[in-house]
Amino acid sequence: MTKGLTTLFILLWICLLSGCSAGVLIPPLPGPMMIPSSVGTAINAYSIGTDERDFQTIVEDELIETGIQSAIMKEKGLNILDLSTYSYNGNVYVVGVYDEKEDFQRIRRIVRSSKKVNSLTTFLFAEEENPQCSTTDDYMLQMAVKTALINEPNIWGTNFAVKSVQCNVVLLGRVGDINEAITARQVAARISGVKSVKSFIRASGQNNYLNQHKRIAAALN
Repeated sequence: MTKGLTTLFILLWICLLSGCSAGVLIPPLPGPMMIPSSVGTAINAYSIGTDERDFQTIVEDELIETGIQSAIMKEKGLNILDLSTYSYNGNVYVVGVYDEKEDFQRIRRIVRSSKKVNSLTTFLFAEEENPQCSTTDDYMLQMAVKTALINEPNIWGTNFAVKSVQCNVVLLGRVGDINEAITARQVAARISGVKSVKSFIRASGQNNYLNQHKRIAAALN
């Protein structure tokens, strides 16, 4: 099998697992579920053109997300409430709700067992007995924030994801510069009903600086 056919097979496999459709990331529907960021997206010319990652890295990130999702769903005794997995350059973010304290540690252990994961960041909330924010509220907030970000003229591209957990909004992804990252956080905070905003959005320039810093540190060791 040629390299081109292998790449095509990988893309088709991702589409079958996650469901390819044109457009931006569609937030999950209300209800307990686990969603990788690839759901509701397509690897197309536009998304690659607005993404700092090369094509191979994009595919590898999609495979990491799908693999982690599969491993967590297969874990016996693990109660999945509302969990989403995102990967950028092998840096994995797990966002959502967990039931028991033991589940939190099991989720981290499952993710770290993946050999291609460079780092792990978890932003998980314990399940509330009497939730003030329903899954429908979270869904509506995700839609409202995503729409506001897309319509914001000072933010270019759509390579970011929005997740609402108990009405706390989490932003993930990559933007052109640090000003866009700041603007994205400000836009989300202005949406009515948002309790707090946690941003894991990084700018391309910031990533280049961090990569250069890592290379210098490695050379000195």
